[in-house]
Amino acid sequence: MKMKQGPAAAVLDFSGVLSPGAAAFSRPQSLQQALLDSGLAALGLDQAAFWSEIIEPTWHQGSTTARGYRKLLGEAMLRLGASRGERPAPAAAFTAAGRFTTAYLDHSSIDPRWAPVLRRLIRQKSVVVATDHYAEATAHIIAQLNALGLAAAPALASVPADAQILVANSADLDAPKESAAFWRPLLRHWVKAAPAPVLLVDDFGSNEQPGDSYGRQERYLARKEKTAAAIENAWGAPVKIFPFLMRRDDEFPALVNAAARFLLE
Repeated sequence: MKMKQGPAAAVLDFSGVLSPGAAAFSRPQSLQQALLDSGLAALGLDQAAFWSEIIEPTWHQGSTTARGYRKLLGEAMLRLGASRGERPAPAAAFTAAGRFTTAYLDHSSIDPRWAPVLRRLIRQKSVVVATDHYAEATAHIIAQLNALGLAAAPALASVPADAQILVANSADLDAPKESAAFWRPLLRHWVKAAPAPVLLVDDFGSNEQPGDSYGRQERYLARKEKTAAAIENAWGAPVKIFPFLMRRDDEFPALVNAAARFLLE
């Protein structure tokens, strides 16, 4: 039986799209300062090891479970120290990891230029902020939307009647966005009927920094294709994509305007 068709849905990525600062945090100069300020550098963590020994080995678990960035980062620091024949104090490792996580989230604000777009969008479509992220991001994104005067709710929760935006985080859904398992629960809890079409604004990792292999070109292209296929599979709806690809910071305002036209016209 064909599913009832509903109004169009708008899906927006968080890091690198709604929040350019979340991606910019990992630029070499910013990352180095955060490592110093948090105390991770004093425990022996440099930028090369941050990517190869911390992020790469833990990203899948961090982005598909409730363990959280602080916990995974602290545990990884203890393993890294042990592999070097050192014994960092657990309290020091987890305190530094907590400072670093807080700094990352502090940089991950929603750019205010999105506010008028989102306010118009919620009057027209079902709106989802969909992100591959750590567990801490859900509450953070909801708080960011609340600060803009927008009521938001996490995926899988009992969605309040006044909720305007659903926040879907891979850490809560146990699956990445390129999997249909990420999208199926949202149809039941939020969209309610197969939307036509799905309007997707995403950078697919392309705006991440060079040290982060998540944003490599070949991964970007594969993630773009798989994400569209996953939505179509789960929702039975066509997907239209606006690739939010930012090569320079000064391109951001024009990209927001172009994405607004894509979503609202």
